Amino acid sequence: MSNRWKLSRRDFALAAGALAAVPELQAQDIPAPDQATIDAKVTNVIRKYGDRLSDAQRTRIREIITRHQRMLMRVRDFPLENSDSTATGLRLYPRDQR
Repeated sequence: MSNRWKLSRRDFALAAGALAAVPELQAQDIPAPDQATIDAKVTNVIRKYGDRLSDAQRTRIREIITRHQRMLMRVRDFPLENSDSTATGLRLYPRDQR
């Protein structure tokens, strides 16, 4: 692994803590497990790309990940059983023989 992008543990913790402390970025309507998932994903992105990101980009990353998590919450909340049939089917038609 290359040490090309050095980020100390201290700097990483400070950056992650700073992002988590911004009140407008914390979603009040997201359950704790989903908020923990958001925090973990943001932390991972900052770990990988932190020194290349501006503060505005870090804020935007949290907004995007939060929006995606909300979409996933709606998909996961949809009741579905293994016995449910598919909503649509794949129908293959032969090409015109012109």
